[in-house]
Amino acid sequence: MSFQLKTDEPAHEGLTRNVRHQLEKALRHLHASVDAQQHGAAQTATIGEVRKCFKRIRAVLRLVREQLGEDRYREENYCFRDAARPLTQVRDAGILVETVDELREHLPKAVATATFSKIRHALVVNQNEVSRRILEQDQAFAKVRDIATQALARLADWSLQPAGWAALQAGIRRTYRTAHRALALAAESPSVAHLHEWRKQTKYLWHQLQLVEPALVGAEGELVNQTHALSTLLGEDHDLAVLRETLAADPLSYGGHRHLKSFFVLIDSRRADLQRRAFTLGREIYKDSPTVFTRRVAAALCHEDANETCHPI
Repeated sequence: MSFQLKTDEPAHEGLTRNVRHQLEKALRHLHASVDAQQHGAAQTATIGEVRKCFKRIRAVLRLVREQLGEDRYREENYCFRDAARPLTQVRDAGILVETVDELREHLPKAVATATFSKIRHALVVNQNEVSRRILEQDQAFAKVRDIATQALARLADWSLQPAGWAALQAGIRRTYRTAHRALALAAESPSVAHLHEWRKQTKYLWHQLQLVEPALVGAEGELVNQTHALSTLLGEDHDLAVLRETLAADPLSYGGHRHLKSFFVLIDSRRADLQRRAFTLGREIYKDSPTVFTRRVAAALCHEDANETCHPI
């Protein structure tokens, strides 16, 4: 079942249904991992699926922040954020290895084979250590499973009221506004932190647009693909940035400054291209003010001129 609202269901019921589905999906993966004592690729797959589920839930939370109330919103948002953190550490350690492999595949002659081998070996050792510590020693899957189980039980306490488009409008406007500001900050100062924040907010917007995608018509329907593409570009840039920071923090473990110099040139070149493409696409997505963007989405959902009383879902 996809992460979407149905055009024939009230928004508050659809949002609750989607959150429940994401929690149940995460729990299925976590139960399988704990019960089967998974390793390697199976663990990686579980981490990926659980993190996706939690990110979608946090996107919904941003949609219904006002209805939930600030205290409940913060409690739930921090719950899923903190639950995912140990899994994210394992994911990041693995992504460093994948990023090196992708660089080697696309530019095989740019850096000596010995340099790639040295870097990759050290990153694999780190990946195995992080996985052992978090997944085996700390039993992270079991802990996250308990947190998700408790969150599923709390879902009945969510007090979402029937409100149609009004239930979504404020949340989408807020997410777009935050991402719009993040783009401006990243354009002014393209630091790793600023670019990553822009990516996170764009991903929330992508998930929120996924929810209403069945009702979108015309050019606005392309927003789902555009925000996904932008999130992917910024994600690839972030992975390269983290790889560079990791290598620079302990150069002797990865072959030394002399060998890493050419590798850094390769990373910087790739990042420059990704950022160029991301800013081009981002300026198209975030060309409007938050108010204008929200009206555009409302008009596409209603299939008519947007207004505050439109109830498309």
